Parts: sequence; C-alpha cells; structure tokens
Amino acid sequence: MRPVVVLGGYGRLGRACVSEILARTRAPVRIAGRNAQRGESLALALGERTAAGYADAADPRVLARVLDGAAAVVACCGGDLLVALQTALELRVPFVGVSPLALEPRNERRVAELAWQAQVPVVLHAGAVPGIPGLLAESLVRRVPSIGRLELASTGPFAGSETAARDQLRARERSRLDASQRARSWPELWRFGDPIGRVAVASASSADLAGFAAKHLVGALRYLEPGTGALGRVIGRMVGAGARSGFAVGARAFATAEARDPTAEVELVAADPIVPAAALVGALVAALLDGRVAAGLSLAREALSPAAALGELEKRGARIRFRSAG
Repeated sequence: MRPVVVLGGYGRLGRACVSEILARTRAPVRIAGRNAQRGESLALALGERTAAGYADAADPRVLARVLDGAAAVVACCGGDLLVALQTALELRVPFVGVSPLALEPRNERRVAELAWQAQVPVVLHAGAVPGIPGLLAESLVRRVPSIGRLELASTGPFAGSETAARDQLRARERSRLDASQRARSWPELWRFGDPIGRVAVASASSADLAGFAAKHLVGALRYLEPGTGALGRVIGRMVGAGARSGFAVGARAFATAEARDPTAEVELVAADPIVPAAALVGALVAALLDGRVAAGLSLAREALSPAAALGELEKRGARIRFRSAG
C-alpha cells in the first residue's frame, strides 16, 4: 500500500495527525521534515507502519523525491505551502493543507484548474482555525433556509509553537480585512460554553470563510476572535482569559440582518484545538484514500459533509451543541 506523507509530522500537531491517520486507515505513514532525527525517533516509537525521511517544504526537488508514489500528502509544517502544493499537483498526489494558504483569486482559479485536470483532490485550510468555522457555518446553512446574518467566533487558532505563531503573523499580514477597519473594531464579549465562558473578541478573518456569504446568499457574515492588539489584551484580562482553558468555535444564524435573536446556533468545545484539527485531518485522509473526495480544489466543509465531519470530531471528545429558536 502506498504511504501517506505528513510534512512536519514530528511537531505537536503533526504527531496528532500521524496518530489519527494510523488509527483511521491501513496506510503506512512517512514522517517527513527538516529534522530527520526527530522524525526517525517518532517513527521508531510508533512502529512498523511508520518511516521517516528528510524533506524541505521549500525545496521542490527534495519534495519530489519524498512525495513520489505517495497516496496523499498532509502539510502541517507551517509556512508557505505553495511549493508543496505545486509539487503534489505535478506528481498527482492528493493534498491536504492544514496551515492557512493565502491565494490570490487568479492563483486560486489556476490551482482549481490544475487539480481538476490532474484529477487530484486538493483540500485547503483543514485545521482548527481555519477549518472548523467553515464546518459550523456550512452546518447552519443546511439547517436554516434563509440567513440574513451569520456570526461566528472562536477562541483563536493554535498558538503553541513558533510555527503556529509564524502562520498567524502571515495570515494577519495577508488578511483581506482592512487594517484600519480592524483597528476601529471595538472588542465585544462572546459567551462560550463551560469551561470557557466569556471571551473578548473582535473582527478577524478565517480563510475557510472567504466567499462563504456570497456562495450561500447570506446577507452579512462576521467572524471574531480574541484581539492581538493592546486593547484586546486588556479587555481579555478583565473578563478572564477564556482561551487558555480550552478551545471553542460558535456560530449564530439570524433570519434577517437586523434580528436580535438567533434562529439557530451551533457550538464546538474541545480541551485543545489540536484534537479536533487532527481528527478533521484524519477524517479527510480516510475519505481521500477511499475515493470519497472529488478531484479539484475544495475546503474541508466542501470535501466532507458537515454532519459526518462533526460526528468524527465528537468521537474524539469534542462537544457539539445545536440549538434552534422555539
């Protein structure tokens, strides 16, 4: 059986993704990255279905050797994943990207075209944030016939490593949200379920929600997460640092743009963003290997049905709550 290559598979998120793939599939896993020693140590600990190899996500020649003959590649190495994506397309290897990958509309259309021509599935933004906000938004539009306003909030993306910090900085730099608008955004309180409680959040962006409102005819869409500026940090300390006690994403659908009360709500709460992110990656890889993901460019919310994806996350300990008006 052909292996699944996990770029950055020895990091905290990478380890969790490797474990999920081993648990959900029968495929061997190749742990690849620039620190071959860490990869080898992990492969020895996990057993005979795993192997390790050197890879540099910025070097297409090295990547080509690592990805040649692979059944799929999961890129959770952080940084700019464009070289890894291009190499996977050239070799016709299905691709799952966990870190945010900012593509201009023209480049996005080109990637979609190349993926379709090669008959290769490419799934982007398949982590916790981005990734899960899109799943919750998709689940609400399938439950509510018409949404005038959709609001989402999270406790923020994973920030437990230098790689994650670089990803977040890069995402902010490339964000389509105007910087002056972000600066004027006054923090507000969002109540998540226990044990998280109230969190101060402000306007932000999540790559998996780009174009969502237009595609689903939603009148207005807002995404919020804890602010990184001085004001956001001060208010966060005043109301309690909820993001440190767990991970949560919530979504609220309103019948009209002016409605005060939501028509439907959904919330996901987990002890750690790593757990649902890895579970989502594992579910995507299993679907890819089974031929259940269509060729072309998609997001996690499009590659898997929201009900199936959220069900897989629940099996890994995430608590998901739906509530409808009345």
